[in-house]
Amino acid sequence: MLKKFTVIGTGTGTKAETEKLLSEALGFIRESLGEMKLSVKDTDRAVLMCEETMTTLLKHADFSELSHFVVNIGKVFGDVIVDIKVPGNEFDFYGNAEVEYHADDDDDELSETQAAVQSILLRSFSRYLRYKHYRRFNTVRIKAMLSNYSGLYKILTILFAAVVSGVVLKEFFPENVYMAVNNNIFTPVRTVFMNGLKMCSVPVVLFSIITCLSGMGSTSGLQKSGGRLLKYIVLFQTASTAIAFGSVYLFGTGKGVRLTASSSVEAVQAETLSLTGMLMNLVPENIVRPLLEADMLQIMVIAVIIGISVGVAGAKVLRDVFGELTAVFMRATRIFMLIVPLAIFCSIASMVITTGLETIVSVIGILLTFIFAYVLLNIFMCIAVKLSTGLSPFVMLRKSLPVIITAFSTCSSIAAIPDGMKCCEDMGISRKVYSLSIPLTTSICKAGFPITFAILTLSGANMYGVEMSVSSLISLAFSIIVLTVSTPGLPGAGIISMSALFTQTGCPLEFLGIAISTEALEDLFNTPTTCMGNIACTVIAADGGNMIDREKYNS
Repeated sequence: MLKKFTVIGTGTGTKAETEKLLSEALGFIRESLGEMKLSVKDTDRAVLMCEETMTTLLKHADFSELSHFVVNIGKVFGDVIVDIKVPGNEFDFYGNAEVEYHADDDDDELSETQAAVQSILLRSFSRYLRYKHYRRFNTVRIKAMLSNYSGLYKILTILFAAVVSGVVLKEFFPENVYMAVNNNIFTPVRTVFMNGLKMCSVPVVLFSIITCLSGMGSTSGLQKSGGRLLKYIVLFQTASTAIAFGSVYLFGTGKGVRLTASSSVEAVQAETLSLTGMLMNLVPENIVRPLLEADMLQIMVIAVIIGISVGVAGAKVLRDVFGELTAVFMRATRIFMLIVPLAIFCSIASMVITTGLETIVSVIGILLTFIFAYVLLNIFMCIAVKLSTGLSPFVMLRKSLPVIITAFSTCSSIAAIPDGMKCCEDMGISRKVYSLSIPLTTSICKAGFPITFAILTLSGANMYGVEMSVSSLISLAFSIIVLTVSTPGLPGAGIISMSALFTQTGCPLEFLGIAISTEALEDLFNTPTTCMGNIACTVIAADGGNMIDREKYNS
């Protein structure tokens, strides 16, 4: 649905005219947002953003050639968008505090204060605003409401467009044409994206693990603060990894199609070592070689050793340095994340061209494996609660329904923390327990993450014909658990972790195109499962310390 409103200006630029135009446009915006069923809070915030934006744009308006400005309201991938277009010359949209009204402003000091406040408001809303100058118009796009499913809609749209493009190219164009498109457009874009991830993966994995472990402090402090929780966190992560491995081998996920790595990214068979050889190879003989060769398992061992050492030594300066380095390389990763939609499109279209629609069937198989694994993990966690506490897991599920709904709708375990604490309160769990356990398990438990990492990695290995020995599977399981704990909750962090696992197993990084598109769908099941794991850990830990009111739990 798109609504358009055009406001005619006289070009005099007086304050009275500005306020009149502003009032008419804001009335239209508020009415349109009401028709789109936005909440009062979202509507008020959007109208405030639109008011400050239009006030700023009208100060720089030039109606000498174009005597109108335009307001468009519509939905894009579920997000409610307001586009405001005002004629005028390009200017620094966010740095406009020095701008004043014209002669109608008698109080210069008041005008400067208003402009300064306006600039602060625009900067505070920068997440929701995007400014550009195009064809004599200063244009600002305002996100009036962010849909929880906008990312999913984008991925589905990209997948559909990529599949259609691949099929059309392959079925209606000569081979030399579609292969030229593949080799000169799809493959180069995909390669640039993969190279960027490879460049960032080693430092991000190294520094994020060190930062995570060094922040835990001394081992005695760790035991005092959360020792009771840790064994259940490890149990759920181990069970999650085992369930994922078993699900892939039960269904043979990924074996229905055999992919071939492109010429620019060659598949490398994972090194086969005996169990003894794997253990001996865990600790490198020097610290530089694993970094140069991107040996992810050894890099993680180095990071674990350094992280624990920094924490025990209490080297706050070093901990801060590693934290800043993590932030720097995550920022570098976000630069390459800007082309994720294009990279997904090119990867999927290229695979349709080179392998046919069998790849899409394989993706459906991966999604079904995910669902099966998440159901098994939830059953396992319920059994663990029953055996460890004697309490009914059905009561836990019923009282955790608000958390499940929030997790499903937002795909964010962090967003579900307040609901998680409220549910623990309703179950009669002591505040001393859940105020520590919910944030802690959200940070390091992530019960559903091993399923994501394991199924995608093993499915990719099956699709590219990478043979996995017993020792390789053991080392992969260790890496998955370490990465689950250490992966920061930042955009792109999960992709970096998957690229590290692909490198370790010898699966070509070009499989990330399928992995990213699949992950966007399975996250609808991953996040609720992860939140249930957080609550299950809390219930078990609280019962072990006699810090749960059983009558209130069962009421």
